[in-house]
Amino acid sequence: MSVTIGMVLIAGFILASLPLMSERGFFSIPVLKFNKKPWLRIAEFLLAYAVWIAIGKAFEAQAGQVAKQGWEFYAVTFLLFVIAAFPAFVWRYLWRRA
Repeated sequence: MSVTIGMVLIAGFILASLPLMSERGFFSIPVLKFNKKPWLRIAEFLLAYAVWIAIGKAFEAQAGQVAKQGWEFYAVTFLLFVIAAFPAFVWRYLWRRA
């Protein structure tokens, strides 16, 4: 069971970082002919969060117990997702390359 939890956490860290990793890609797949606008990064981030929640619910359904979640669950998991994206944010915007 702990392997599944680790897989969901690693998937969350990767999905949270993908919107910040490339300038012309959607989920790091180079398909855009222009640089990403901030609204596109936010939309990609929210879509990555939805995918992460879907992965977690799929693992939970596989175990046979899907628990009903309230708004508190989504608020906490969204903030954890934001924290997981922090290293990629630092790399993209705050790191000064010499």
